[in-house]
Amino acid sequence: MFAYLAAFVSIILALAVSDLVQSFHRFLRARTRVKWSLTGLIAAATVFMAILEEFFGLWRFTGVERFTYFDLLTLIVPAILLSIAAMTVLPDDVPDEGLDLAQYYMDNRRLLYLLQALWVFGVFVRLMDLFESVTGRTTSTFEMAAMFPWQTVPLLCLFALLCWSGSMRVQLIGVIAVFALVNGTIANRSRRATGRSPRAVTIRRTAKQRARFPTGR
Repeated sequence: MFAYLAAFVSIILALAVSDLVQSFHRFLRARTRVKWSLTGLIAAATVFMAILEEFFGLWRFTGVERFTYFDLLTLIVPAILLSIAAMTVLPDDVPDEGLDLAQYYMDNRRLLYLLQALWVFGVFVRLMDLFESVTGRTTSTFEMAAMFPWQTVPLLCLFALLCWSGSMRVQLIGVIAVFALVNGTIANRSRRATGRSPRAVTIRRTAKQRARFPTGR
């Protein structure tokens, strides 16, 4: 069952990457008509890294054997939100009169960071649902946030700041911070995958124990 769902979500994420790459390719072809912006480019790179994080996040479900309709929604909806963010972060084309990437970024930043904030919230709901499915017990919002301290509240606060601020300097510092947090999440996942962190296999080990002792003895 997991293989079918993973393939479905992977297609959505692949379309998001495809749109992002095509938009950047159009930018390169029309580079003489583009006024480049480091802030806009970092924002696009952050969305790309978020897509990678979403893809690797699917493997949290490898130990889950039964999926409900709600489980399906927690997988599909965040991927769709990231896809729309990928379609938003860069323009679809460059007009003949040229394009100011910084101005485009500022005009679309609220939609961009609203989508990313909803993505973080969707992933958070997914993790709470996964925790309950694997361990058999519910967890509080604060307990789950404590398990992922740098990927929840700090990101949401940064998204709110970037939506509110009209300063390009604040935007640049903010997008660098967001990029660092998202990239740090992927790096942390890589360390867990190699088994260097004792928390890497906690959920999977619990799932195996429940499968081995279904009656809870």
